[in-house]
Amino acid sequence: MNDVLRKMVEDYIHNRMPEYIQTLYDVITIPSPTGEEGEKARWILDQLKAMGAEGACQDEAGNVIFPYCIEGVEKFPLYTAHMDTVFAGVEKIMPEIDGHTLKAPSCGDNSSDVAALLFLIRMMLTLKLRTPAVFAFNVGEEGLGNLKGSRALTDAFGDRLSYFMAVDGNSDRFVNLAVGSRRYAVHVVTPGGHSYAAFGAANAISEAAGIIRDFYDLQVPEDPKTTYNVGTIQGGTTINSIAAEVEFTVDMRSVSHTELEKLDAAFQVILQAHQRADVKIETLLLGERPCSEGVQHHEIHDRITAIRKRAGLQTTFSASSTDANIPLSRNIPAIAFGVSRGKGAHTLQEELDMTSLEPGLKQLAAFIWNL
Repeated sequence: MNDVLRKMVEDYIHNRMPEYIQTLYDVITIPSPTGEEGEKARWILDQLKAMGAEGACQDEAGNVIFPYCIEGVEKFPLYTAHMDTVFAGVEKIMPEIDGHTLKAPSCGDNSSDVAALLFLIRMMLTLKLRTPAVFAFNVGEEGLGNLKGSRALTDAFGDRLSYFMAVDGNSDRFVNLAVGSRRYAVHVVTPGGHSYAAFGAANAISEAAGIIRDFYDLQVPEDPKTTYNVGTIQGGTTINSIAAEVEFTVDMRSVSHTELEKLDAAFQVILQAHQRADVKIETLLLGERPCSEGVQHHEIHDRITAIRKRAGLQTTFSASSTDANIPLSRNIPAIAFGVSRGKGAHTLQEELDMTSLEPGLKQLAAFIWNL
């Protein structure tokens, strides 16, 4: 039966690739920076309703959700693709195709996967495949979205989920471990003053530089991999003023909750050491993503490995920070992979290899319907 169904699914995908490409084009052209996913969410909901996806709706977090055949079912999987992109301020996106290369901001991350989920839902309804599942298009995956959409989905369905899949990333890289993170804004305040008349007074830029220097002197383990970064810094007023304020942002990550806690504690010690009567330091927690807990191996890992082995492909599992962090932190089996291969993610020069799309769609379909 699986062979018959697999051929039916693969034929559908092969014959409807122009339809998928058009859907991908439409998704790309709707800007949706984190926190501003509303227009894309409305468009997706309209598409679902037009194809007869009864029960499709939007939740309070802004996620678009389509529960399918789950009434009376104890356990079911959830598949979600994040709608948001990193491109704030980009008001118009026009994809370009050069040979087998499609170029556009967000084409791979995550437009190709949003389009894939829409395309496969349409296929499922057309072929009348009755597999209990929740399909979703979520908000807040990128940057300071803090996995808002994934948290809401896991809160809503967590106890009933057999597993959680984030349709995100490359089609040949499979995420089964969560990289946790802590992100802070650090605000350094000093009295400031005239560069000549008040020479010697505490300078917020100098104080911030000292904090950052000490931060970068910290030693962290390679295994479990643990990292830190100062990503932005701004402050001061004029060249002849002693800076009274500086703000910088810090990102700390690890696959180990223990190591992340140790790094955070060491960072807090550095901040305390630089605090004085004339140097005030304030921190704001911008975001926190949890590490994996519990499930390290599950049937879904064997499933994707078998699907790829059948195609003569190796399967590589890795750790990353995705929507799968939330279920993984709650002992719910989870995995993340996408349908395309490309380069330049998170840049305006992002591009994807269009020859990867059909195999990627077939691989995702084989995983969802266990073909």
